[in-house]
Parts: sequence; C-alpha cells; structure tokens
Amino acid sequence: MGVFDPKQISTQDHLDIEDIRDNLVVLKNGKVSLVIETTSLNFDLLSGIEQDTSIGTFAGLLNSLNFPIQIVIRTQRTDISKYLTLLDQYKQTVLANQPLTQQISIYQEFINALTANTQILNKRFYAVIPSLTTTAVKTPFLKQLLGQREQIINIQQVIEKAKVELFPKRDHMIKQFANMGLAAKQLTNEDLIKLYYSVYEPDRTGVEMLNLREDSISGAVVGGADVQPETAQTPPPQAQK
Repeated sequence: MGVFDPKQISTQDHLDIEDIRDNLVVLKNGKVSLVIETTSLNFDLLSGIEQDTSIGTFAGLLNSLNFPIQIVIRTQRTDISKYLTLLDQYKQTVLANQPLTQQISIYQEFINALTANTQILNKRFYAVIPSLTTTAVKTPFLKQLLGQREQIINIQQVIEKAKVELFPKRDHMIKQFANMGLAAKQLTNEDLIKLYYSVYEPDRTGVEMLNLREDSISGAVVGGADVQPETAQTPPPQAQK
C-alpha cells in the first residue's frame, strides 16, 4: 500500500502465500514449497513383525533425507448428512425390493445411532518440502511508495529454479513412501487451493466446501464465482518457510 495511493487492505495481505502456480506454493519470502499427500497404515492391525518392519522402514526414510521436510497430520470433522440423504434417495429407487429397503433403513438407523454422540473425524497426512534458496526480486521500494503492492516480480523464474531443486526430492520421497506401502502424490493447483482455503476457512467442514477452480483465482486470491458444494476432502498444512 503506497503512501500516495492508500487502498483497502485485502485478506491476502495477511497471508504468507504469494501465489499457487505449477502445483507449487510460492511464499512471500520467495521460498517455494511442494506438498505431498500420502495414504496411511493402521498400525494397530499389523502383526508384531510387520510393526517392527514399518518402524524400520520409516527410520530408513528419515535417515535417507539430506533436506528438511514438514510432516503434517490434519484432522477434520466429517459431516455425514449428505451421505444419509444419498441413502434416502437410493431407497426411493428400490421401493419395490422390500428386503433391500429394510436393510437400508436398518443401516441408516445404525449410522444415526453411531453419530448421535460421536464426531466422525477424518485424518489426512502430508509432507511439505520447502526450497532452501530463492532468487526472488520484490517490487522496488519507490514503486511501493507510488502505490504498487509489494510482490515478487520474477515469480516464474523463481518457480522454474525451485522445480530443479524440489522435483528430485519429491521423487525420492514418493519412492520412500512406496517402500512403506504408502501411496503418495503431489498436490495439484486445485488440491492446494482447496487445502489452504480449508485451513484459513475452518468453519467449512465436512461436505460443505467450495468447489474452487484454478480460473477463479488470481495470485492466490479466491474469486466469488462458480461455487458449489461438494464432498469435502480434508486437506493442509501451512507450507514451511
């Protein structure tokens, strides 16, 4: 905000994120982060030998790293009302099948009893890999005085340089997760937008989540168009600086 051209401060001015582009998160300090989501293991259901093997494999993963990572476990409340509505709709299509209709009703009663006094939680697991260097160039101070917002003016160059650093680390992490029996993937632009939106808008939980699209944002600013409720995905973590 320039001293000669005051303007209203937006929410984005208080966030650490400069932009989300090419499936990467660019922070305002010029660093770039890559976010990987993984599946999970039910450790308690493994045998003693399998548990020891999993611990040893995870230790091997940590010992193989020569770069910092951030491990994030995100817990989010799940709203099953839409699921129950879908069951109602399906039951209406099979009214002629009395045994099946009765089984659906019994199942709905079970779900209602289960969730009456218990919250259903959903956990998701992420690994964030931050870049260690940056070549970011910010808006000159004089232009800021004239009203231009401080931002990274060579952001594409920063991203391309970060790819060279981050992609080999990403491939290494995905391979190590596979050795543990975990499926891992890099989050896309759309995944990242939904993830960080849910972090900064925590009241939108369960199935009530905006259907954000890449073309509805500009410089990581969420637009107000094209919003539809969809099944929620518990996504983020804040990318490590």
